[in-house]
Amino acid sequence: MPKRLQVRFSVAAAILALHAPFALAQQKLEGTVLDTKLTACGVVAGKPGKCEGTFVLEANGKRTTIQVTRDTLLKKGSEQPFLFQLKGAPVSVTLGRDNVAQSVEVKK
Repeated sequence: MPKRLQVRFSVAAAILALHAPFALAQQKLEGTVLDTKLTACGVVAGKPGKCEGTFVLEANGKRTTIQVTRDTLLKKGSEQPFLFQLKGAPVSVTLGRDNVAQSVEVKK
């Protein structure tokens, strides 16, 4: 194999290895938000409703505590609700590592 091709293959393999764990770590859950807890809120320009905290999701008869960061996308139709507004709502959650929500969408 030519040296140039070996280098390109090695670089491509390294890039895939770095991104693969993140893609494999994603999980989708659907259920109802039973409770919410805010731990920090602040005004961030252009990012309404950006609070950190947790919520308890009941899915398939099991309760799971989900972490929400300021980077978590909260969505209800075209709106971005506050974390506390999710209480009692049926949601679809995309989880990353360590039960940290990447996105939470209120189902209709």
